[in-house]
Amino acid sequence: MVPFVEFLTKHGFRPAIDLMDNPIRRMDIIKWMDSYLKDQSVLIIIAISPKYKADIEGSGVDKHGLHTKYIYSMMQNEFIHQGSLNYRFIPVLFHDATQKHVPGWLQNTRVYRWLQDAEDLLLRLLREERFAPPPVPKELTLIIRPVAPSAAATL
Repeated sequence: MVPFVEFLTKHGFRPAIDLMDNPIRRMDIIKWMDSYLKDQSVLIIIAISPKYKADIEGSGVDKHGLHTKYIYSMMQNEFIHQGSLNYRFIPVLFHDATQKHVPGWLQNTRVYRWLQDAEDLLLRLLREERFAPPPVPKELTLIIRPVAPSAAATL
């Protein structure tokens, strides 16, 4: 995670990571959730790994598992309340993770693989497109042609 955090910081982001952020250890989970999860302007990167999948599907007996499950539950609830549309959750595969480790509700979302998709991920975080759309002329030309009744039936 350290190289990933350094990558984000180098590109002008201020990552807050639930595992590495010291204030999180002093703050309870509700305050953390209020400060990041409820702020709709914050993009949330989900670090997908085999351990993450085990934490969200497991019994969550340790503090880390319970913490991860709680955050996961809040993200999933937001996704459902948004009409199953994903506006701000960005799944990133780390280490030995594969598509099978991605939660079902994020399967239709673009999944990035760290480090291979670093450039595409950066564009997503900046909310930029890889390819610029072609310019639209200021004045559009509209041509209207009458269609014969016999031709209209075949359309």
